[in-house]
Amino acid sequence: MSWSEIPANTSPRSQAGCRKGPLQPGASAAPRPFARFRWVPPIGPPLKDTFVVTSPGVNATVDITGTSGVAAASGLLHYLKYSCNAHVSWEADQLDLPDALPAAQIKLTSVDRFRYYQNVCTASYSMAWWNWTRWEREIDWMALNGINLPLAFTGQEAIWHRVYTALGLTQEELDEHFSGPAFFAWARMGNIRGWGGPLSMAWHNQTLDLQHKILARMRQLGILPVLPAFAGHVPGGLTRLFPEANITRMSRWVNFPDQYSRTYLLDPNDPLFLKIGSAFIREIMSEFGTDHIYNCDTFNEMTPSSNDPAYLTSVGAAIYGGMSHADPGAIWVMQGWIFYNAQQFWHTEQAKALLTSVPIGRLLVLDLASERAPQYNRLESYFGQPFIFNMLHNYGGVDGLFGNVGTLLQNLQEARTYPNVTMVGTGLTPEGINQNYVMYDFMNEMGWRQQAPNVTQWAADYARRRYGGSDARLATAWQYLMRSVYDCQIFLRFHGRHIIIAQRPKLRPNYLRSVYNESSQTSNHGQYVLVTVPRLDRKPDGMWYNMTDVIAAWDLLVGVARGDAADALGVHEDLEGVGMDPAIPAGQSGIRRGDARQGGRADEGAPPPRRSFSASGEDAGQQRLIATAGGDAPPPRHSLEGRREPQQQRIRRGVEPRLAPPARPRYAGGASDSQQRDMSEEGCPEDGGGVSGRAGEREGRREDRPERERAAAVTAQATFRHDLVDVTRQILQVTGGQMVMKMIDHYRNKVSLAVEESHLLLLDLLKDLEQLLASSPDFLLGRWLEDAASWATTQEERDLYVYNALNQVSLWGPQGQITDYAVKQWAGQVSDYLLPRWDKFGRALVDCLAEGKDFDQLAFGEDLFKTVEEPFTKNVNRTFSSEPIGDSVEIALRLHAKYRPIYDAKFLGYLEMRYRQVLKREEWMKMKKEGKMRKRMMKKTKGKRKKGKEMKGKGEKMLDSWRENSVKAFEE
Repeated sequence: MSWSEIPANTSPRSQAGCRKGPLQPGASAAPRPFARFRWVPPIGPPLKDTFVVTSPGVNATVDITGTSGVAAASGLLHYLKYSCNAHVSWEADQLDLPDALPAAQIKLTSVDRFRYYQNVCTASYSMAWWNWTRWEREIDWMALNGINLPLAFTGQEAIWHRVYTALGLTQEELDEHFSGPAFFAWARMGNIRGWGGPLSMAWHNQTLDLQHKILARMRQLGILPVLPAFAGHVPGGLTRLFPEANITRMSRWVNFPDQYSRTYLLDPNDPLFLKIGSAFIREIMSEFGTDHIYNCDTFNEMTPSSNDPAYLTSVGAAIYGGMSHADPGAIWVMQGWIFYNAQQFWHTEQAKALLTSVPIGRLLVLDLASERAPQYNRLESYFGQPFIFNMLHNYGGVDGLFGNVGTLLQNLQEARTYPNVTMVGTGLTPEGINQNYVMYDFMNEMGWRQQAPNVTQWAADYARRRYGGSDARLATAWQYLMRSVYDCQIFLRFHGRHIIIAQRPKLRPNYLRSVYNESSQTSNHGQYVLVTVPRLDRKPDGMWYNMTDVIAAWDLLVGVARGDAADALGVHEDLEGVGMDPAIPAGQSGIRRGDARQGGRADEGAPPPRRSFSASGEDAGQQRLIATAGGDAPPPRHSLEGRREPQQQRIRRGVEPRLAPPARPRYAGGASDSQQRDMSEEGCPEDGGGVSGRAGEREGRREDRPERERAAAVTAQATFRHDLVDVTRQILQVTGGQMVMKMIDHYRNKVSLAVEESHLLLLDLLKDLEQLLASSPDFLLGRWLEDAASWATTQEERDLYVYNALNQVSLWGPQGQITDYAVKQWAGQVSDYLLPRWDKFGRALVDCLAEGKDFDQLAFGEDLFKTVEEPFTKNVNRTFSSEPIGDSVEIALRLHAKYRPIYDAKFLGYLEMRYRQVLKREEWMKMKKEGKMRKRMMKKTKGKRKKGKEMKGKGEKMLDSWRENSVKAFEE
């Protein structure tokens, strides 16, 4: 069986009759069904999904026809988004439909065969405690967004329990092997063992029941679930049962102690591997049935015992054999993370040996981080094996506004135009979800778009859909965000991991470690100083975006929330001349002529240059701003002393709410109309027409409501309240990080009173952050813990699951092996984890100055672990609210009045200077890297040119053959 032969596992009748959940929006209020679905495969080309939406526009039933249940569901969401201005997301839905359903005639076909979903880590970082209600909503969300190939990993530990007990393993040996639910992903990949366990039979039974429901719903909608397979990681007890088997101990993973690490790997070439692998697949098929697609990752962040290509070829064939022996139609789905994360091992020869060990078309590679670091172009389109272009985007489920829409569009266009490319789909592979939904909404549409969208217009439409209002300030706010914090132009990895207030307190934050990795690419984005361990060597948070645009967006959202008169056409008085030129569209900051992100032709002009924050625009002026800040003594380069009003005074005086400065002029996209057609304008070929009505017309009678009533309706939307909290949280996160740097500055300058003052201001900010987050249902530690406890059948189980949940979002290991990797900015975690750490740090600095001694980071870290961090994870009886407290709008308005005055033109100019320095460093590092690559290539080819020409000819013929076979497999 090849990819072209994979069928949906449910009949057309069953798929067409699937109308639960979001597939019937508004049905309860309507006298007739909202939509009628039909499953008609012939309406579109083979190996792709097609839907046709027909609405007469007289409040009659909307007819939706699709080539599959997923296609029909996608048609429904498309109609809701682009005809009704509705919105469905993880956080909340906006389904305030027009009184009269708009007329529409739409036909759309997917670009590729597949839309994939999930990273193997998503099951732990986000889905660890989901019940059926939450899973049902997520599966319906998948179908609405066209996702037809997700992971389905629930309940596999129960299947393994059966297989291993049948082999003769004891319960004690299995307890040493299975991890706790919050750490399943890494136990399944052989990184750890036993940590967070053991598992009860009640857990196994509950997850088996849940998996049956998950698979039934997926198949009912025509979704192809990816089931697990045997990767070779086994319990240590197998060495007792099979002493002759080739079982080796792996190396430690991120310094976990041997008790929980140094896992056991059964060599795939050992006959026992085939026995266990096929037994597992047979048990899976017996329990759940199969769609013949299996995921397996043997060497995720683990190094094979040999780099010999012959060995790797035999390993790959044996791993696939474990699947195909029990299921001859098996297809192996492999995460391509190993080719990116361990490039020093997986050179071209090694990767080729593994990838070509499986018949063409029987291995599907997930190019896991294609939006930033695609590997298909390094590995010759995976030597003929099909692959999926994925957006990874998030690590650990951390919070923090982030996106890279520009490079995403550019890399996607390059992938689709790559010579003889074997790309068969697009996908989402975040480690954690429930953050930055705009990026996932955007990426999901790329599976249906032939042309890159105009990001500027897309952002405006997104605001209208998300909030159900036509206030121009909302559109402008999202345009500001999409061209700044969501258009990262540098290489970022692990965003969320350099948030100052979320880091462990430290006197010297290691900027190079938290922002630049070994190759000097920006790393660990999202671990902001505020949310990681306090240290004395902290450096400022990485600034990959122009803060002026984020402040402008904040002002606009607050203006709407406050009920100010709608005016998005003025200029921010205190932002004028600061930041980027307003004519630069979203997704196009600093791009070159004809870039894919712009969607324009090569002969179209480049966007205007950015303006400097200073009046003169000279670098010398920027340097004087930093050099003269802070009074007589030469201050550190990041000091903010000398502004028109000291930061502390501005916070303390508690300014009254002021009118938000009107926004800067809206800007237009630079792409041609023909190349920037919106999805809503892609008409049905038979009728030659597109979707009826533009944005204003789609609103129906909603637009007749008074302006103040419409504004009140917007602020009442859960989507608006979520975003207002999230953007305000981002501002406090940056502000708190700067307060930490000021506190460290004062300590170094030995100004004890100033240290104490900064310490108190920081604690005040963290209390404000706690109150803000507590007002939103989407930022509550209590919900995470409540969901964990809901799985327990005994008090002992409850305590274990709550401990799992607490440890994952803090220490991530028994002694903090990956401290703060998955840290969250949640109410409860701020008050009981982040705030006590910074309180202890500030007190330690004051005590050091008072006693005339140096700050001891090692001793401080040990004391912090014993008195704050470990107790936080073990206090399983501490209760946190699982319901929001307070009014998000009122709290956000108060915090805007309190903290907005800090961001005057002078401070924003300093932040922009840091932003420009990051861009300049990135450009320099690219040049340096390219120079190294050229030298390496010259050295490698010197004296071997003749042999290289001969091999090139042979290699091209072999590659053409692989690609030809691959294309045949897809187009049969």
